[in-house]
Amino acid sequence: MPRILRNEDGMALAITIILLLSLAAMALTATLVGSTDLLVAGNQRMNSAALDVAEAGVAEALNRMSLTPGTTVPVGGNAVDASIADPTFPPNPNWKAHIYLTPIGAAPAAPAGEFSTGTVQAAGNYLQYSDPADINEAILIQHKTRDFNGDGVPEVVLYDPALVPPENPNSGSPVELVTVTGHQGTAKRSVQVEAIRFPIHPNVTAALSADGTVDLRGNVTVCGHNHRIDTPVGRQLPLCSPAWDETVGHLPAVMTTGYAVGTRGSTDLLGSPAVTDTSSTNHFYSLSEALGVTQSELNDILSSPDQTSDSDAGPYDGITYIQGDASFHGTNGQGLLYVTGDLTLAGNFSWVGLVYVEGQLRNTGNTWILGGVMARGELHVAVDFGAGTPVILYSQEALTQALTRSMRYVTLGWKEMD
Repeated sequence: MPRILRNEDGMALAITIILLLSLAAMALTATLVGSTDLLVAGNQRMNSAALDVAEAGVAEALNRMSLTPGTTVPVGGNAVDASIADPTFPPNPNWKAHIYLTPIGAAPAAPAGEFSTGTVQAAGNYLQYSDPADINEAILIQHKTRDFNGDGVPEVVLYDPALVPPENPNSGSPVELVTVTGHQGTAKRSVQVEAIRFPIHPNVTAALSADGTVDLRGNVTVCGHNHRIDTPVGRQLPLCSPAWDETVGHLPAVMTTGYAVGTRGSTDLLGSPAVTDTSSTNHFYSLSEALGVTQSELNDILSSPDQTSDSDAGPYDGITYIQGDASFHGTNGQGLLYVTGDLTLAGNFSWVGLVYVEGQLRNTGNTWILGGVMARGELHVAVDFGAGTPVILYSQEALTQALTRSMRYVTLGWKEMD
């Protein structure tokens, strides 16, 4: 028995087999770990890609919400209206819009009181951030609502950064909720974004502000009383005031920085606390000051205007930025009209919002403006109304609403949905 126990024949083979088995086990473990890592990495990539797809859907929604109604874009060789907006004012708490993964015009019919449209993506290269028919998977756009007064009926949430808290039912821009689900392979990510139009706080000192002389001849109306935004087009003194006045916020009819205001003919001016203010200490606001934004923000606003020429087809809604002189012979619009040269108004011209002219403002037509007018002037002459029947009515609400509706959307908050 001792000799048998001391016999080492075959030990090397046994050890070799044990080592081979150990190495095989290690290799198998490494393979399994590597496969798991690859699977995990693949899932992470798909999840990340699904989130990117969802954010692309948010970008389409916000971009289309920024467009003024009637804005056409090329999709699949056709010019289609890509704008998305609640058509009611004040906004309807129950309004909703759905973007389906179909061409525009081929989307499923919308429920009553809602809006349906297709995507502006090129056919055949759709990112999967919607669905062709499932309303639960389509991009959803709606107003944020809250029952502020506790009566059981929700109101649209407005956002005014000048208030604390900024969310309220009375002042500011509606808060929009955009809900998007992105798909990539087997991965699915849903996000909801709160967004508002870039807030604008107009800063004007009169219905008509000028950094030069103002010559008003003929049948001219300039009223500095604060008019309601629903003042009918064409209304003028004496019918515009007090019938369409707000109770507060009145300004002078005309303000200059020390220059004279000449009136002849049947010119009719009304303002408060004075009809005109020609103090040499008055400050003429730059466009950025008038909009209540920084110069950098103004540069961003002017970088992508809606119109750049006085020969564009009307209406001139949004940001109209014309470099050099401009002449309008009968048109209408709303938002910001900014001319770096001289501006001549003729024919039947109407505007809601702010008209800002770096040069001279001349009028020979039947002009009607609700909001405010500012003219810097040239050779000390800022405003020359030589003929026609121009009407300028100050309205803080018209300025705020028309200018805000011209702005792009900015994100307030972002969260991932379950």
